[in-house]
Amino acid sequence: MKKYSFVLVFIIAAIACKNDDDKKTTLTTAADSLKLQQKKEIVLTDEELIKNLLRTKNNALTTSDSVFYKAHIKRPLDSGFVAVNLYGKEKQQNGLSEFKSTAIIKNGKTITSRIEGSVFRIDKTGEKQYKIYTHDASNNSFSAFDINFNESPTSIRKATRTANFYFDLLPKKKFQYEIKDKEKFFTIRKDRLVNNDSLLNRISNGASIYKSNGLLDLQDATALNTFYFVDSTSVLEKLIIKDNSKILTNITLSGFKKDSSKITHFKSAFVNDSIFKTFEISEAQTKNSKHVVEYQTDSVVHWFTYNKHFQFKPTASDRFSFRKTYPQYYPNLIDSTFYVYSKPFEINKTNAQWRYAVRYTRKTNADPTNVEVSVSERMLTAVKDSSIIFEAPLSPIKKPFNIGELSDQEYKVQNFDINFDGHTDLPFPEGYDLNRNATYAAYVYNPKIKTYLKNDVFTGPSLAKHVLIDKDNRSVIYTASTGNNNYSVRILKMGDNGTILHKETYWSTNNDDKIEIHYQKTKNNAVVEKIDNVAKDKNWDPSDFKNQFLKWIKERISK
Repeated sequence: MKKYSFVLVFIIAAIACKNDDDKKTTLTTAADSLKLQQKKEIVLTDEELIKNLLRTKNNALTTSDSVFYKAHIKRPLDSGFVAVNLYGKEKQQNGLSEFKSTAIIKNGKTITSRIEGSVFRIDKTGEKQYKIYTHDASNNSFSAFDINFNESPTSIRKATRTANFYFDLLPKKKFQYEIKDKEKFFTIRKDRLVNNDSLLNRISNGASIYKSNGLLDLQDATALNTFYFVDSTSVLEKLIIKDNSKILTNITLSGFKKDSSKITHFKSAFVNDSIFKTFEISEAQTKNSKHVVEYQTDSVVHWFTYNKHFQFKPTASDRFSFRKTYPQYYPNLIDSTFYVYSKPFEINKTNAQWRYAVRYTRKTNADPTNVEVSVSERMLTAVKDSSIIFEAPLSPIKKPFNIGELSDQEYKVQNFDINFDGHTDLPFPEGYDLNRNATYAAYVYNPKIKTYLKNDVFTGPSLAKHVLIDKDNRSVIYTASTGNNNYSVRILKMGDNGTILHKETYWSTNNDDKIEIHYQKTKNNAVVEKIDNVAKDKNWDPSDFKNQFLKWIKERISK
């Protein structure tokens, strides 16, 4: 019996010891967890940080006549620290005056809170190194401080103001015309009308001049005056910098300008502390016929560099242009032929225009958002009485045209006088020869009957967009590929009254990559000269033979 009692007491003691160990382990774990929580960094929100800092600053004040009442946070781009602008008020002679200071906080610790003024710009200058710029409103002064977190304690030293910090102080960095009622806007600004300023009057072109708000109204900065130049067709907001004798800077910041054909809008922007750009966007209606309306937009971007004295230097200009066409579709013209006309132009002292007989295509009738037409007739007509001057051949390959390419078309007359008689002739594509060279026919103007007649003598191939004419040497030049990387050039030497003096022909042959040039001259259909291997001293590169051959011909003609 005693034996069993002893065993029972031993078991109870063991259980008690185990419970004590478990309780000890639990308490230890809880203590360790509490320590970890205490070591964990407490991240405050901006509102909590501002609240705590204001409470600390106000508790440190030695008088009840002062109080810090608000704060704003400013961070560098890499969030390496926090700058807090503190705003306070104090009583002075029955009034209130405002004071400002800046606090620097890193990792939840206040490095300093005694920097005078408010931070408005932060530049990173190195690893854990920054330059901050402050403005002290009490004396309207600007300061810069270098902060180095690599040093212990953190180094904060007054520094040289190197950057163009005025950019950060600009109340307005983008300029765009936003005046809704022009007459009212300037009527209520009669007191800002500028009179008797000879320098401004010199560039106003008769416009009324109104002084606007200063671009940057600070005693410490260059005076940056802006003015409105106003007349019946334009309002231009300009940045004017001048001395006593001349205008130093004249840049249009915003506005608009109208003339009979287009309207131009101006806008601009300070991109950063060294780059400024202006925009000119012009829109003009280029077509307004029954069948098509078209607008062209031209944009010019001017780039400038500028410094902290706001001295501007133009650096580059980019130009862009595009047209937007709005074709007109008339269901009543389905399955009928109708006419569209080009814009008038002058050719051979005649005011003329092209008249196209067209029909909507089946594709257009099914979906008229993009109006395509097929052309069945192309007539050159006189504007004054619509009489027909000439019926032009149609392209050998029939294809549909967007109606915007024909209606109100701006036809540019080529300087093409193939027979050198002083009259403009017309070239037209005629098809392809056996070597798949595009061939062109020439329609020569006949002043006696005032029309154009095809002249087969001048029909021939060309590797260019039309037959080439060499005015200096009074020559007509035909170029062609003859296959197997060989080429030919035919030259008509022209005399007076459209007569052909003689014809010269050059052509190449090659055998085992040996290239030879042959020459033949004919007069009145009789061969008067013939030379084989006329360029035997020339070394040809087969990979670029075409360009070398044509260049050699050009140099030979010019001799």
